[in-house]
Amino acid sequence: MIKLNEYNKLKFFADKLGIYPLSIVEKMQSGEVFADDAEDPSAVLFWHYCGFAYISGNYTEDFVNDVLSLMRCPTSNHSGRLVLHTQNDAELSRLILRNSDIQQKERYCFEFAERKTPLQPLSTPLRLVRIDAQNYYLLCGRITPVFSWESKQAFLKNGFGWCILNGSEFAACAFSAAVSSEFVDIGVETAPAYQGKGLGKIVASAMIDEILKHGKKPLWECNSTNEASKRLALSAGFEISGTHPMFTL
Repeated sequence: MIKLNEYNKLKFFADKLGIYPLSIVEKMQSGEVFADDAEDPSAVLFWHYCGFAYISGNYTEDFVNDVLSLMRCPTSNHSGRLVLHTQNDAELSRLILRNSDIQQKERYCFEFAERKTPLQPLSTPLRLVRIDAQNYYLLCGRITPVFSWESKQAFLKNGFGWCILNGSEFAACAFSAAVSSEFVDIGVETAPAYQGKGLGKIVASAMIDEILKHGKKPLWECNSTNEASKRLALSAGFEISGTHPMFTL
């Protein structure tokens, strides 16, 4: 595989895969792109900063093996990992699963339909505020902007989000985990002490409203084993639109 620095020829490949590859090609977020040929690529790997990776085009067994080699020895970028998301491609799955160290998981895809229930107001002293330069580093947990954005500056330039604070204590947040010209994928995190209070739904709904105001389409994904994220998505007005495989070590 050859690492590419120019993405002019790759929009066709990214369009087939959705928001994470598009966020790289449109230079909204950081990532790396590899291809089988620099001048006339037929197979492309998009590797987002968060670690999500996608294969597009006419891959060969050698190309897939090169991708799996990156999975086994990822660079320090991309959250130190490569998690391969694929479409429902039986041949690609077969090539991947010939390797005994690779595990397959399923991932739910959601599309926004409509908000189903009214939101409960926040009780004092909790407050809903936009994520900004002052509160950015108050956000804690695994699924926060640092998971999918290379820097605070990059997030504040091309991303956005909302958080609930109790004074200076983090309670919950929802943010743009991936951004393209048409779509925004929502990431949500709630601090353990504030779980079960409906705060995730409040910040997710604030994100949905802002995404729609920008004329974009809200998206949501989660692992099929993540029942809490699935319930939150459905309660916020999303519907399951499909599933796809995901491969990890």
